Amino acid sequence: MLLAWKKQGILTIAGYILGFPADTPDSIRRDIAIIKEELPIDLLEFFCLTPLPGSEDHQTLWKNSVAMDQDLNKYDVEHVCTAHPKMSQKEWQDIYHEAWQLYYTTEHMKTLLRRAAATGVPIRNLAKYLLTFSTTDRLEKVHPLQGGIFRLKHPSERRPGLPRENPWMFWPRFGWETLVKHTVLAGEIGRLLVWQTIIANGSAAHDYMDQALTPVSDDGDETLELLTKTAGGRAAVAHAKKIAALTSVQA
Repeated sequence: MLLAWKKQGILTIAGYILGFPADTPDSIRRDIAIIKEELPIDLLEFFCLTPLPGSEDHQTLWKNSVAMDQDLNKYDVEHVCTAHPKMSQKEWQDIYHEAWQLYYTTEHMKTLLRRAAATGVPIRNLAKYLLTFSTTDRLEKVHPLQGGIFRLKHPSERRPGLPRENPWMFWPRFGWETLVKHTVLAGEIGRLLVWQTIIANGSAAHDYMDQALTPVSDDGDETLELLTKTAGGRAAVAHAKKIAALTSVQA
């Protein structure tokens, strides 16, 4: 399906929810590595599994007396707000922030640009999104969809119960933070422009191939780590085989 979209020059974005019961920091690191290797996804965005008030998940956890944060400001799918059977809240929050850095490495962003050049995905648009998705969590500690070019702050904008900050301390700190962040952004923009130009104009740009761009073979459910090493993949294969057996259709 992803390859079919790429043939039409469509840029693909997928969401990855962290915090399912079987998840651990190591399993998340493994799964991200597999995705990078085997799935031709351009952009991956991460979320924490969140029992939104009013949802069935929230009701189930409440009935089972599972600890949930009383601060509703944290129910933004970026902050851990409930207990997990295999991870502490710190481990869960740390792997959420780490996930952005695991996927948007220098080498993988170059790979994504090479895949775009080879398949007709608009490489300039991809480079623009890579800038946002690779830097926002690192610099601002918010999801990229909440990011922007210039962050607006004022010392009076504090939550109820918190003291107002001293303007003589706030503005110098805010100015320094802004300068540092935009210096980092300028460097990232320069790097992406260089990579984009070199890759797009390379003589073999359209010949690039890797495992993610290789069409899936009939034995994919036995050879792809996505389907053999991840709990969700194994469950999907088992379900497909069960349906095939019940309907007498070869899997």
